[in-house]
Amino acid sequence: MGRLKDKIIVITGASQGIGKEMAITYSRDGAKVVLISRNKEKMYAFSSKLKNDFLIFSTDIRNEISIRNLMETIISKFGKIDILINNAGHVKPMGLLEMTLEDWDDVLSTNLTGTFICTKEAVKYMKKTGGKIINIASTAGLSPRPGWSSYAASKAGVINFSLTMAEELRAYNIKVFVICPGRTATDLRKKLAPNEDPTTIMQPKTIVEIVEYCMLDKANVLEGQPILVRERK
Repeated sequence: MGRLKDKIIVITGASQGIGKEMAITYSRDGAKVVLISRNKEKMYAFSSKLKNDFLIFSTDIRNEISIRNLMETIISKFGKIDILINNAGHVKPMGLLEMTLEDWDDVLSTNLTGTFICTKEAVKYMKKTGGKIINIASTAGLSPRPGWSSYAASKAGVINFSLTMAEELRAYNIKVFVICPGRTATDLRKKLAPNEDPTTIMQPKTIVEIVEYCMLDKANVLEGQPILVRERK
């Protein structure tokens, strides 16, 4: 049943967009998926499309105790974590002078601190078995983005955090990948570019396929470096 048969895959930001497509696709490919988001209703709304065992958690990835308990529950249920996908993202597009410290912290805490917390708590178990961590960053973390400074800074942080973890976790046989998508038709993208026609840009399915490729052994040559995924027109 598929090339991901019996893989335990944890996905944050799983209620919509890329995270939702990941959960459905990987479940159909044989994985047992764990969905994490603050919006439980959205996740349960498509749960009938999940073909194998799954878990759904409504939680805030910025809450260290909640994530710690969540990882314990996953291990109790499935016995291991094969792949962690840090996909959750948040954005508040605004210029420097209109941005408050609260606005800045809100984006950084979700995109960067949340990635740190989930990684740390998952690695406590993954270090015994090895596995893969795949972080979803953005091309925004590699270039200037006026009006998106908090988002761009957070994604730049995710990129460097990923590169560092690729080296630090090597001793545990944990491979770390960081995907940097360009313009992708998601709800988050609508906030960044509300007047853009989503049919003219990359679709979530493309990212889902790239992430799944990274789960295969032959993708290990791409580990520990920013993987740019973008359409050139």
